[in-house]
Amino acid sequence: MRQIRPARSKAHGFSAFSTALGVGLTLGILGAFIAGALVVRELRQGWWALMAVQVVLEDGVNGDDVVKKWMAEEAVAQAVFLDADSASAEMERELGEPFMDFLGTSPLPAMVEIRLNPDWVGRSGTEGLAALVSQWESREGVVRVAYPRRVLDRLDRGFSDWTVPLSLLLVVFMAVAVAQIFNVVRLSVFGRRQLIRSMDLVGAPPRRIRRPFIAEAMGYGLVGAILAYAAVVGLLGMLKPYLFVLQSWGAEQLVFLFVLQVAMGLLMTGLSARWAVARYLGARLDKLV
Repeated sequence: MRQIRPARSKAHGFSAFSTALGVGLTLGILGAFIAGALVVRELRQGWWALMAVQVVLEDGVNGDDVVKKWMAEEAVAQAVFLDADSASAEMERELGEPFMDFLGTSPLPAMVEIRLNPDWVGRSGTEGLAALVSQWESREGVVRVAYPRRVLDRLDRGFSDWTVPLSLLLVVFMAVAVAQIFNVVRLSVFGRRQLIRSMDLVGAPPRRIRRPFIAEAMGYGLVGAILAYAAVVGLLGMLKPYLFVLQSWGAEQLVFLFVLQVAMGLLMTGLSARWAVARYLGARLDKLV
């Protein structure tokens, strides 16, 4: 007996390690997919935030009143008024040529430069922006509204073309991940199927039989989730110099990933253990061999 117990202890320890590692690998790949989806979403919002809408105004329009009206709208994150002289001075700095010296008057009209709210654009899209621009062009004192519509249409179309296949791929991989975690947990329970049946035969309540196996499996899920989170954070750290959106990532995004991976690990392993134990409760003895 003294020789059997250490062997069983080592076997159980190896089974626990392999189960936690298998869960961690699956959750790590799934977490990488989710982190990638968040990065793509923030890239899209970042491009929208960098885009400027220029509203050309008629002469004599009060800039402060115009800015107040636009800042009151949900779609607008920032509005800056540039009078004709300021716009010309900025162009002189960009061109490096003092064209005002020989023109005498500013050739540029007054305008308002608008930065859009990325959250609003994410909900409304390019069609919502086009409808909003049409409303702005009909306002009193507005000559025209200019923005890079073709570029935005191409970007939005590109994101739309990739969204559906990537979403399907994520759904398929989640199904594979659930099946993989279930198989890993089922194999860990399979080695103790005789114990489960013995407890059932002596009259132990099913809930009391399931409880230690579910708790043990959820422990594997917690350890696997921590390992997966460490792997995903390490991967994001290596990609940080190459993806500007990761520069702004902080506790909010990292805590979200951690909570999500822990929740998935606990839920998947707990349900898998419950189902695996239920297979052996009331099973015939010849089915346990």
